[in-house]
Amino acid sequence: MEWKKLGIIFIGFMFILGTVPQDHGYVSASDQDIVILVTDNEADLAMAYSVAGILDADVVVSPWGTYDPAVSAEILSRGAEMVIIIGGPVAVPDDYTSDFSDFGIPYERWYGETRYETNLAVIEGLKTEFPEAFARIEVVMVANGRDGLALREYIEAVKIGPLGAYGTPMILLTDSGRADETLEALGQFTILKGLVYMGTFEGDEPMFPLNRDWMSDFARGRFGEGVTIEEKATSPGLRDTREVLLAVQNKTERAEELLDGLQIPAARMKLESAKGLIEQAWSEYRAGNYGKAYRLAMVASGDADFVIARAYREIMTIYQGSAKMRLERRLFQFGVMLKVLESNGYDVSDIEALLQQAREALNRGDYSRVLNDLIPQIKMKLAEKTIRRHGMPSIPQPNPPSRGRGRGSRP
Repeated sequence: MEWKKLGIIFIGFMFILGTVPQDHGYVSASDQDIVILVTDNEADLAMAYSVAGILDADVVVSPWGTYDPAVSAEILSRGAEMVIIIGGPVAVPDDYTSDFSDFGIPYERWYGETRYETNLAVIEGLKTEFPEAFARIEVVMVANGRDGLALREYIEAVKIGPLGAYGTPMILLTDSGRADETLEALGQFTILKGLVYMGTFEGDEPMFPLNRDWMSDFARGRFGEGVTIEEKATSPGLRDTREVLLAVQNKTERAEELLDGLQIPAARMKLESAKGLIEQAWSEYRAGNYGKAYRLAMVASGDADFVIARAYREIMTIYQGSAKMRLERRLFQFGVMLKVLESNGYDVSDIEALLQQAREALNRGDYSRVLNDLIPQIKMKLAEKTIRRHGMPSIPQPNPPSRGRGRGSRP
């Protein structure tokens, strides 16, 4: 495996490390320093900022479907007492949970097989783990899980702080054929004063289904006729559509770089589909057909996600076949982590010395010393300088199995 491939995977400095503004009167989660780890997928990101607003937490964003040690280092540097991962292991790889276990950071993973099941798991997780905060949610924002523009609008609004009369609402995702997940999620709330439908519209109709009629009927039947119903419509304009197209084009290019040199026919077909769709989308955009360009971009985005997931899984399989490559990869990850910590003001010179010893031992073929002596020392030093400096306990022993539907934890 070429080092070029490592560079494609580990592109942490290019990704958003977002923080929800503090001191806005959000509900605190028992004074815990909580970090939400999520991908740059709009649906997952909207859920993350919902949770962050409700729990007064930080949001750290990882590239979809790939692991970035810079992200783990950022979480370490923040002294997180708990990490909530939103998304399954395809979206947020288990490399992150391995890091959290190595450094003794408690975490839970809230996810389902689809973004709609993940939305339900997030709502259930909030209700179970943070009941007081959950009980204060009075307004639900409804968006289609494929409507990237509407979700972006929600994210930008909730990142600023509470939304006026709406307080800090929860996002609820819906779509055609998703009535069961949608109604089960809506039924989790104890009180509900308002439903706000957010959608990208062409004319009078949303471009993606919002299921307004039966969802409103269900809400008023369950929570009373006083539930208010509102609608916030956006439309694909020149600037917004261009931003979406650029984001999907960048994702498609990343997918192509990851797939380079790998023989995965299904992924290759999806890549060609994504490239063709984004080309068509730009053509429609230049012709002023922003709605059509936006639709094409959303389909291309799904194809690119498929390619990234398959390519990353194949790369990890290749690494598993070689002890030397696994160790090279781990040392490379530590190097990236140290750069992030150093940029955040940590003195990591002693860990850099250990890392250099590990590289030299690896070059000599002394795998046992790297694996059993130097890597454990590096992990211990990293924990001492970050999470244990913030009062966290020692690195724990292996944890019990995952628990709950779509949710795993390591207490």
